[in-house]
Amino acid sequence: MQDIQKVVRQCQDGHLDAFATLFSRYQNHVYDLACTILRDDKAAEDVVQDTFLAIFQNIDGFKGESAFGTWLTAIAVKQCRMRLRKRKARQILSLEQLSPRRLFRLSSREDNVADIVHGRQRRQDLWDTVDQFDERLRLPLILRYRYGHSCSDIAMILEKRVSTIYQQLHEGRRLLEQKLQQRDSSAAVAAELPG
Repeated sequence: MQDIQKVVRQCQDGHLDAFATLFSRYQNHVYDLACTILRDDKAAEDVVQDTFLAIFQNIDGFKGESAFGTWLTAIAVKQCRMRLRKRKARQILSLEQLSPRRLFRLSSREDNVADIVHGRQRRQDLWDTVDQFDERLRLPLILRYRYGHSCSDIAMILEKRVSTIYQQLHEGRRLLEQKLQQRDSSAAVAAELPG
């Protein structure tokens, strides 16, 4: 794998092969992110095109103040947000369309089938709950826990202060915990009711 900084410099010098290398390396990441945000495969394909067009047009503006992947993710998130504003969708971060293999990685230890199924259902419940949150809390949670971005990267991507991101992550985790506890206690009460 070529050094990304070198490839970016080659792009800035006008080498189309270098741009093809960037596209090849990051297209799946952009598509996965757009699918997660938009819940629409076709729209995600359009976001990939729009993102790389924006990168091609603005590559000279990349100064290396952040990692290239962070800069690219910021552009992709902006493209997704523009699409969401146009269609005025409220629910933007469902993981329903992600393949189960990617969403639910099996643990390395030997679990029995019931444990694996229960773990998968629990994770699906978690992401279904996150999907109901306001964009203000959903985006930071997904960028942090799905894509592993640092808080400073998320702040750059969402154009917010790092302290705001920490606060939103804390608030999102607290709300998620409350929702899951409510769901668990409701299920326990329902299980105790006579049939």
